[in-house]
This record gives sequence, structure tokens and C-alpha cells, in this order.
Amino acid sequence: MSDEKRFSTNAVHAGTQHIEGAVNTPIFQSSTYQLTDERYEGWAAGAQHTLLYARLSSVNSEAVVEKICALERAQDGELFASGMAAISTTIMGLLSQGDHIVASSDVYGGTYGLMTEELPRFGIETTMADMQDPSSYEAAIQDNTKMLYIETITNPVIKICDIVAMSEIAKKHNLLLVIDNTFASPWGCQPITMGADLVIHSTTKYLGGHSDIIGGAVVGRADLIEKMFIKKVHFGGSPDPHNCYLLERGIRTLAARMPIHCSNAAEIAKRLEGHELIDIVHHPSLSTHKDYELAKRIIPKGTGMIAFTVKGGDEAALKFMRGLEIIFEATSLGGVESLVECPFNSSHMFIPEDVRIAAGLGRGFVRMSIGIEDVEDLWHDISRALAKV
Repeated sequence: MSDEKRFSTNAVHAGTQHIEGAVNTPIFQSSTYQLTDERYEGWAAGAQHTLLYARLSSVNSEAVVEKICALERAQDGELFASGMAAISTTIMGLLSQGDHIVASSDVYGGTYGLMTEELPRFGIETTMADMQDPSSYEAAIQDNTKMLYIETITNPVIKICDIVAMSEIAKKHNLLLVIDNTFASPWGCQPITMGADLVIHSTTKYLGGHSDIIGGAVVGRADLIEKMFIKKVHFGGSPDPHNCYLLERGIRTLAARMPIHCSNAAEIAKRLEGHELIDIVHHPSLSTHKDYELAKRIIPKGTGMIAFTVKGGDEAALKFMRGLEIIFEATSLGGVESLVECPFNSSHMFIPEDVRIAAGLGRGFVRMSIGIEDVEDLWHDISRALAKV
């Protein structure tokens, strides 16, 4: 039998520091550490993973990095103060003036803003292609292209990306493949095993799992992470020890939470598809989903995220949301509680309407993060709110 631990065991035990016999990694609420000869040597060698100063690393951040790397099967990683800090440090840390990136217009709204508003100021160009069509990504490659940027599951239309096909294209053209795996979590998909170079998470979401932290992570090739560590030092987007402690606590229950998120979402999606007030439902468990067959390969365990369009447009969608009692109207996702939002006035508020509609976010579009409540209670809440529309 292999000594390699399985996912659930790694979620609980990998990286956890049993200091002085503690079952959990204690919170090292310290901004700095004693300088010893060994730490001076680590500093001279680059300081990564050397306990010097909490903006660089801490006992708690090191524990979490090891845990996420074990789950994603990554060589190394870094933690950040937010998902956007992880995304911006990855892109701006690895690209330079004159470089080009291929992405998609239906990436997370904050990522879209970074690519369209901030990167051009630094001479980094982005071409938007279709994440559901790998050939469109290849067609967009230029002589100065350095990176392909994708998401395992797009936000919020729940499109599935063919990571294997994208990896083949990246390797063919000697490009970096960077993927945001937030919507799937390492439990649902491990992109590195499919050829990705770097995997990004907003740890605020499924990894944290309790809607009580903000954080980000990037894991993958050790040589790339080493470069990004220096950029993290320069940009300063580091998490504090207490945040890392809460994140580690959340990850330890990931394998227990995710099956309930996903089974609840699949059941709600099935019932919504048959409701007379719902126009279209986006969830990969449905045979009507465009990526139904692809999802069996990329995210066979499913996802806790669903999206759907309420007949009657944005006004009807808002009325539906305001009629919910259990499901909470708020942005974010991946917590134990169910959340709902309309992207047009939240996550995608600043994306032009024509771009939103072209990406599949028509009027009446609703995104829902399904929690771990009893599915019958969730359905009662949804059906009662729809009856008020």
C-alpha cells in the first residue's frame, strides 16, 4: 500500500503543526521571529519558508500552504490576503511590459477589471477568447503571449473548461497555464494533475467554508512560486496568522462539506429546471447543460454553485431574492449557508451590459451558492419565493 495519504486524510492532517502536543496548529500571533544563524542563512538564500517576519511567512501560513499543496498535488505555494491579491500577484508577478495574456470575458468580475483596466497601464495586453472553445484560445495566441488564464468553472454562468485541452495548447506553444479553481475546490478538481502550471484559490470560499475570512492562495510549480514569493514581498498582500488559523480549520472539514454542497445543488437544479417561472438552469449535473459530458471528466463530483434565469427579467429576479427567508442575499460563496445574488448589481456590476449578456448573463440571471442545509428546507424556501414573483 502506498504511503501517499488520501484526500480526506490530507485535509485533516497535512501541514498541521502539533507544537507542544497541540491537536491544532496554535495561533502564532507574532509579527516577527527571533533571528538565529539558521534564519540568517535562510534569509540570505531568499527567505521563502523561513520564519523571519509574518509578512513573509508564519507558522500558521506554512501549515496551510503545506495542506493546500497536498490537496492540489502541488510542489509549492503561497498564501495571500485575498483572492484578488493572489490573482494580481500571479499575473503581474509573472508578466512584464510588452507581454500578452489570453483569457475570457466571463472570468470573475474582479479579474476582468484587472485585465481590462489595470494591466494596460503597465503595457500588458489581454485578448478575450471563449473558455468553452480551446481552439479560440489557440487562435488568440500572439508572438508575445506568455500566459493562458482560465477558470475550472466560470463565474457565474457555470461553464466548464477543458483543462486537458488547454494544457496541451499551452505546452505546444510553451506558455504558462494558470487556472482559478475556486468554484470547484481541490475536492472537486485538481488541475495540476491535468497539466496546469499554477492553481489559484480564493480561500474565502470553499476552502475557508464558513464565510468568516478573506484570503487567497496560489500553488503549483516550485520555480514559479519562488518568483512569486518575491513579488508578494514587494506587493505586500500577505495574510495574518489568525486568518491562516481559521483557514486551516476550514480546510480540515472540506471533504465532509463538499459532498453535501454538491448533492444539494444537483437536486435544486433538477427541481428548478421543471419550474414554470424558470427559463434556464446552469448546473453540470443536468443533461441539458452544454458541458454535461465534459463535466464528467473535469469535475465528476459536481459543484455547489448553480445559476438560473427567472422569467420577467431583473425586476422579477430581485423580487424572488427578496422573498427568500433561509437563503441569504449576499455576495461570495462556498460557506455552509446558502447565498444568492444577481450579478448585474453585485459581482458584475461594472462589466458593460453587452459584455455580460454576450457571456450568458441575461436579464433575470441569478447565482446561488448552495449550502449544507437540509435540501427540502432549501427547496421550500425557493418555491415559496418564486410563488411571490
